[in-house]
Amino acid sequence: MILQYHHISDETPGITSVTPQQFQDHLDYLLTHDHVVLPLTEVVEHLQDGRELPDKCVALTIDDAYVSAYTEAFPRTRRYGYPLTVFVSTEAVDRGYSSHVSWDQVREMQAAGIRFENHSHTHDHLIRQADDESAEDWAQRVATDILTAQNRIQEELGTRPTLFAYPYGEYNDELRSIVESMGFVAFGQQSGPAWHAADLRALPRFPMASFYAGMRTFPNKVNSLPLPITGAFPTDPVVPLDEWQPALTLVFAPEVPNREDLTCFFNGSPEVSYEWLDQPSGGVVIQAKGRLNVGRNRTNCTLPVGDTGRFGWYSHNWIRREADGSWYRESR
Repeated sequence: MILQYHHISDETPGITSVTPQQFQDHLDYLLTHDHVVLPLTEVVEHLQDGRELPDKCVALTIDDAYVSAYTEAFPRTRRYGYPLTVFVSTEAVDRGYSSHVSWDQVREMQAAGIRFENHSHTHDHLIRQADDESAEDWAQRVATDILTAQNRIQEELGTRPTLFAYPYGEYNDELRSIVESMGFVAFGQQSGPAWHAADLRALPRFPMASFYAGMRTFPNKVNSLPLPITGAFPTDPVVPLDEWQPALTLVFAPEVPNREDLTCFFNGSPEVSYEWLDQPSGGVVIQAKGRLNVGRNRTNCTLPVGDTGRFGWYSHNWIRREADGSWYRESR
């Protein structure tokens, strides 16, 4: 289980923030309910080697390296002895933005055991290819952006990241291939536990923000298990321009007895249909009844696992462009 944070503050936008009290509540819960908090690199090593992770295992990550990573997360995780990974966008740190940590603060955190990984240099929407940009030029620009961050982190910290987090959680098949060719294990922002069959080019993390970080739902998330599936389609989150009601196909392992207890939500709505397939056996097509929003969308699916009170969880992101093919506008 990998948790993802951005701001830890009462004063930043709720869509990307937890309050300091929420963050404290999360750490308290992990401590008092016997969760094993591991470094993210150790989780990745287990996944790469096919080794089983401890039950109720959690890794803590923060994206962007906002200043609250230093003022709020750093002292709290250090007090608990919990490892923490920060994915840093280096341009903001280089420019000395007051909203972000400084390199001196980063070095102080690193000396105390905090690990810093690659989150690109510009924090751009990397999947967006300009109208006048060839596929080759786009690929070169993206690779240069990622490599610039890689070099800046190495220059400032003396380490070379092996992990990469997609800005905004956005990726497509082409970007995943670029990141893989650069030797990274990569992370998105789609919910669900990381597990041995997950794509190492886009591992899931549970985004923690606003009411999605409340203690009413937090236990279900940190106690969730992988959905017992053998495949999920499509693999590319970016939908064709003529697609407004996407269908997600999941293939369950044959030994799952209660797979028809599957419950899915599209953008928070239960208005979806289920079509169980004869071929492949255990396959189900989950069709959204609502239309995609322009921008990012999500289908979340859960299934009770035995009589444990825990749920298997799988999430799929959908990315929808404007009807004319242009990319949606969004502030950072």
